[in-house]
Amino acid sequence: MPVPFPSVAFFESLQAEMRAARERFARLGFFDTTFGIRVLAEGGAPTREFVLGFEVFDCVRATEGLNGLPLDFVIEGSLAAWRGMFDTIHALGAADTAHSLNTLTHFGEGLRLHYDDPDGHDKLYRFAESIQEFLDLASRVDFVYPDGTRPPARLEARQGSAS
Repeated sequence: MPVPFPSVAFFESLQAEMRAARERFARLGFFDTTFGIRVLAEGGAPTREFVLGFEVFDCVRATEGLNGLPLDFVIEGSLAAWRGMFDTIHALGAADTAHSLNTLTHFGEGLRLHYDDPDGHDKLYRFAESIQEFLDLASRVDFVYPDGTRPPARLEARQGSAS
């Protein structure tokens, strides 16, 4: 049964995948940050906010609502921006350059980065590879968007069915 995006269940699914891929994250080094994800409202839907917390090689927190928690940064974007990234991840197995967190936050055109101090800003870029690897785990998750649609099938699967 697919989990909805955006939801705690979606991020808990990524958390479970991260735990299953512990060696993959251990190779990237320690990963200690707590940050927010904000999916902006579209079409009358409420804005959704989530907190993700990481310690060493594990996602130790996936909760809804920012609740005034001390966060290193918040990544904010429309559902369409998040969908573009997750569709690419699901289709290719990982984000391509145009849909990576680094590219989408760099100019603030797709996703915007909010932080209260330079250390928070630094943590996004210090841990960018680990954060992207975490988000790339969405390629392994069966999920559905609010409109009932699913991300595209993996490219290899589509090519294999065409032959």
